[in-house]
Amino acid sequence: ENADRLQIASCYSNNVITGMNTKKGDLMVYFPLESTISTEFLSYTNSLDNAEMNHDKTVKGFFSYKQRRVKALKLRGEKSEGYIVPVSQLEAFSKDVLGKKAVFDESHVGQDFDEINGHMLCQKYVIFVNTPNPNKKKTKGSLKKYESKLVDNQFRLHYDTEQLKRNMFKISPTDLISITDKLHGTSFVVSNVLIKKKSNIFNKIAKLIGFDIKDTEYGMLYSSRCVIKNQNYLDPKDNGGFYKEDLWKLVADRLYPLMKEGISVYGEIVGYTPSGGWIQRDFDYGMNQGNYDFYIYRVTYTSATGDVYEFSHNQVKEWCKKHDVKMVPEFYYGYAKDLWNIRVDGQDDWHDMFLQMAINTYLEKDCTICKNKVPSEGVVLRKDNVHDYEAFKLKSFRFLEKESKDLDTGVVDIESAQAIVEDTEETL
Repeated sequence: ENADRLQIASCYSNNVITGMNTKKGDLMVYFPLESTISTEFLSYTNSLDNAEMNHDKTVKGFFSYKQRRVKALKLRGEKSEGYIVPVSQLEAFSKDVLGKKAVFDESHVGQDFDEINGHMLCQKYVIFVNTPNPNKKKTKGSLKKYESKLVDNQFRLHYDTEQLKRNMFKISPTDLISITDKLHGTSFVVSNVLIKKKSNIFNKIAKLIGFDIKDTEYGMLYSSRCVIKNQNYLDPKDNGGFYKEDLWKLVADRLYPLMKEGISVYGEIVGYTPSGGWIQRDFDYGMNQGNYDFYIYRVTYTSATGDVYEFSHNQVKEWCKKHDVKMVPEFYYGYAKDLWNIRVDGQDDWHDMFLQMAINTYLEKDCTICKNKVPSEGVVLRKDNVHDYEAFKLKSFRFLEKESKDLDTGVVDIESAQAIVEDTEETL
């Protein structure tokens, strides 16, 4: 409304605002929210807000030179949930700047990529934060070596949840699904899996003379979303991380005594750190300052041979109930076809209507657990499978908009921050 030169396109059910020269049927390249785009490409297309950095010095764009982020924002009251450019711009950029011809046609529709002819076109936007290395020891003249606990195919980090909007075609009306609250905290994993025993001189000698020495045992490993915190045998005083305190170990120490051999638990820690800082700014999840809570959404069993078996949604619920720990709030569990009883002729229509109903029903709401008035992050839809974990996230625009504004002011979201470990130690 009231914009003569702007119109709305749709990509994976995302609103994308574009110019009037774009018409239905055009081939476009879509950049998702909170991706950062190549400086060279934005300069070539005159899209940077510093005209001196653009190919045409008389043209000023709207992308910040420093961040080059695709932001969640509103233009004339309409949601902007991504950025699109004509394929022809990418082809011209490849030829003129990279010196290599690139051709995109109908056969490439739906293809995901982040590089073009070896050039990094886009990647996830992260804020870099210097953090102390928990493995680091001050040594003179030599590099301290640490002994790894890890056994192949035993410990597994978090599953990378995909966007439901881009993967709705993977959901069938006959699938058994759960829809749960997506909490905004920091992820953790706690596992009781096979680890290597700490070596000693007696075992080494026994092995040399031919004795069969068992060198593994069940023990605790725990991690944040991306980092295994205790993968090596370290001095107990070693510590470090984003919060300068090991919040993940506090949760691991509470959960590990409840876990049988082979069990791994995945969840989200919310509220505050013990020293009183936010885990995620403004999201208190009902906690008073200095207190935290945690919620579980996935439990697995890993065999001695490394095979992983998924607990069903109801089994996760029973495990949590048995051990008196919290599970993420459940909104629905059952067959997809029974949720809204959608009756349509074609499969594509069913997918479109299901996704739209999910957006209308679950998104753009306030967080019901928080005392502060903040937007709920969204929901997670999971398919019940024994051997494969398939989960898809659906995020609220209000949440994405807040996230973008926080990034604008330099607020670091721990799930988005990339830690730079100061000095990498060799692992033995």
